[in-house]
Amino acid sequence: MDYELLGKRIRDERLLLRLTIEQLAERVNKSTNYIGQIERSDGKPSLETIVDLANALGTTVDSLLRDSLDAAQEDETVREICTLLRTGDENDKRFILDVVRRYM
Repeated sequence: MDYELLGKRIRDERLLLRLTIEQLAERVNKSTNYIGQIERSDGKPSLETIVDLANALGTTVDSLLRDSLDAAQEDETVREICTLLRTGDENDKRFILDVVRRYM
């Protein structure tokens, strides 16, 4: 597992949500020092902690670990489509599905 990339992804997701380390630590019931260690790749979190972090950040474990998972090696286009689907409302999702069905 690439702990450096995992820590970077966790930090990037945290900053995207405008959370402090303290706020994230509180959400996952861990110390701020430990969250900092994970982000700097000095700490190696358990699977349970990675799941807790993913839930607290509103993302998935496979998204955080995508560099370490062979099955998650998608191309950039697929990742972009998935991001659009996650962030869109129900009407957006139905529209995208309709377009895909018409052109595939």
